Amino acid sequence: MRRAGVRGLIGAALAALVVPLGVVGAAATEGGGAGGGGGSGSGGSGTACVEVENPFGEATGWTEFVEGDGVRHGQESEGTIAYGGDLPVSGMPVGGWLQGRLPKTAPALVVAGRAGSFSLNAGSAWVGPGQAPSHKIDFNSGGGLLPQNPVDFVAGFAHLRALSTSLGAAADTGAVVEQSDVQNRILVLRGDDPRLNVVSLPQALLSTAKTITYDVPAGSALVVNVRGTTVTTPEEVKNNLTPGVQPSTAGVQARGPVIWNFPEATSVAFRFGSDLGGHVLAPRAAVHARNVIIGQVVAASFESHNETHVAFLPARVCLPGTPTAPPVQPPARPDVTVTKTASTATPVGGSTLTWTLTATNVGTAPAPGTVVTDVLPAGVTPGALPAGCTLAGRTVTCAAGTLAPGASASYALVVVVDPVAGAGAPANRWLLHELTPTKQEQHVDLEAGELRTVTASCAAPDALVSDGQVRVDHVDQGTGDLTDVRVLRSEATGPGTWKAVVRNEATGRAQAKLFLVCLPGSTEVTDGHRHALSLDPVAVTATPSWAAGRHSAVLTCPVGTAPVAPGFALAGGAARWSGSEPEGRAGWRFTFDVTDPATAALSLRCLRREVAAAQGHTHDLRLAHVVRTVTVPPGAVVEEQVTCADDAKGIVATWSLPPGVVHLGNDPRLKTRAFRLLNTTGAPLSAVLDLECLGDRPGEEVRGHDQPVVVTNTATVTTTGDDVNRTNDTATSVVTVTPGAGTAALAPQAVLAAKGVRLRVVSSMPGTARLVVSAGGRVLGRARVALRPGRTSPATVTLDRAGRRALAAAGRATVRLDPARGPSVRRTVRLR
Repeated sequence: MRRAGVRGLIGAALAALVVPLGVVGAAATEGGGAGGGGGSGSGGSGTACVEVENPFGEATGWTEFVEGDGVRHGQESEGTIAYGGDLPVSGMPVGGWLQGRLPKTAPALVVAGRAGSFSLNAGSAWVGPGQAPSHKIDFNSGGGLLPQNPVDFVAGFAHLRALSTSLGAAADTGAVVEQSDVQNRILVLRGDDPRLNVVSLPQALLSTAKTITYDVPAGSALVVNVRGTTVTTPEEVKNNLTPGVQPSTAGVQARGPVIWNFPEATSVAFRFGSDLGGHVLAPRAAVHARNVIIGQVVAASFESHNETHVAFLPARVCLPGTPTAPPVQPPARPDVTVTKTASTATPVGGSTLTWTLTATNVGTAPAPGTVVTDVLPAGVTPGALPAGCTLAGRTVTCAAGTLAPGASASYALVVVVDPVAGAGAPANRWLLHELTPTKQEQHVDLEAGELRTVTASCAAPDALVSDGQVRVDHVDQGTGDLTDVRVLRSEATGPGTWKAVVRNEATGRAQAKLFLVCLPGSTEVTDGHRHALSLDPVAVTATPSWAAGRHSAVLTCPVGTAPVAPGFALAGGAARWSGSEPEGRAGWRFTFDVTDPATAALSLRCLRREVAAAQGHTHDLRLAHVVRTVTVPPGAVVEEQVTCADDAKGIVATWSLPPGVVHLGNDPRLKTRAFRLLNTTGAPLSAVLDLECLGDRPGEEVRGHDQPVVVTNTATVTTTGDDVNRTNDTATSVVTVTPGAGTAALAPQAVLAAKGVRLRVVSSMPGTARLVVSAGGRVLGRARVALRPGRTSPATVTLDRAGRRALAAAGRATVRLDPARGPSVRRTVRLR
């Protein structure tokens, strides 16, 4: 019996791959390349191609899919991993990028042989039988051990070897174009077909490369065929997704798939000086990687000194073939996916919003028992349910039955957006709540030449990380300098988690420390209630590519938020973070000194300036900015401190350094931030050090919200069939609720009962409201309802027999809602 598995991933994610090699390739030259003259870059009119659903078959949805053993040198996979042999690692983080994107029951970790220990941040796991307690898995997202191995490695690799051979037989339709001189050789993999381009890269030509760049139409698939049994890339060769742009996770996911195919290789070694962007198909090879790979890795065995990042083949890829000679097809399986769209991205509090949920089977076999579920978030009240859907608590369940390949089922889910506006004076203006940030720290010991990934989390599960910093403390005497410890990545990976990648380029050991500052998930309780703090669910990001020199970029948070947790990740090259400063009320300026061309993925989280409402009121956070200018003596390492006011704590470090001064990190001491600075010049230099401070208590009570409120809703689809791709089973919609003027609203559906009509009222304010029910211009009944802020208040308007008959005939009623605080509302509601 074959065993079901997870394979595939985010429906919209496209992947590009990098890894070179080749044989049999036609090469053209441009610029100073050998051979002179310019090449057209096109190898002909294109090749016939046939769309293939989930062409990697059993490997769909696996970031690392390895037939045999694996060796990892302290690094993580941000995606899913499946090994048919041993993987004796210690504390390996897995699935960080998939946290919140992968259902907790979906396989994310499989080791059929001897397993080490893991920190699993998404999904569930299966490890070889009889291994407990020799392995240990920390399930950080609610997953658990699976009852059986979900992966058929034998059948999977039989298909993958056949696929690799088939792709390797395809004729070239593009060309390898040489640019620049021998010392700076750029190889451009070029084609002009909008669907599929195939090129071959000879090993001899690969060995001359300093940079390998893709140049094919957006969305087009690129197959790079590499022949030979042993393949090794040049030292420190760079990869560009497009000319001058190195790979990033977002960049690889956004472009068409690139498949580097090694149909004959038994050994492949990647020694890139940047991240690799694309998919490695080497089902017969022992693959060794020294650099990050952004894409799927299919290998006979896999050893890595770096990370693998998430980018997957799309559900459908056009591969070489014709209707009479089709490409190798994987076994037929269903693949259900779901999309979720909102009728408006900016609803007004009290208005009606429609979410459309669409389940689609993008697989090649029927999907039986397809069900869409949607757990409604706080901030909305359900209205009428679409046909085929039920409501239990706040969970909407829609049964679609069996979906044929290519079939879809859609459901329009109507909700009322709860009012958020305020009205009237506060009940107790100075009833305040305490806020107590905390800090976490983790030591980092680095051997000579070691690259280390370090992750840390806030202690409380609902805490919010506001800052993360790596401080370089020591390098063994006579083996190098403090500047030899390079921070390649330091960024938030979730609301309460942080990740740093640090490399020691000294010849001796080095020590550093990772610090986090964590905000409480809510205020302390006062007068029987507390208020939640929140970050916008989606980080603000940018991915600039820079030449050597000093460069800046500004990221901006939405209205009503304050920037926190600035972070970065370098895809290659060399750069130092020399400036991190607020820009206006909602912006943040990043400044880097680049010594080798680099692509930097910049990120920023956005903290809501208002705490969540409770008992009909909210509070504004009290934020302040403290600035100090210091002088750093020539050649010296100094510690300088910036301190918040007595009633505040520091939550984000900021700095602006002149060329020649290196930021070695900083140590959060809550009220004070201690910066370590190194002046590499022979003259004293001035530097600006700042600190964003948060008041120990938020401001005075404010009725309702006067800033937008973000509501996030996620839908999930499942099938009782063998779903080939569990990671495209969720879809999220984010809407921003603007306050408007209304403080109360009616659910759009009511119940006509024996004694009258039952209504539901939602309100942002406490107090009472009057209800008047009418039909045909005649008032049929009145009632008064007690309002409960943030909750649904049921109300029954008593009707006489004539009134009930009138509403039964009309099938709807006109209701006037007149709250004590806020304007009156008139609405027509449907009756059932």
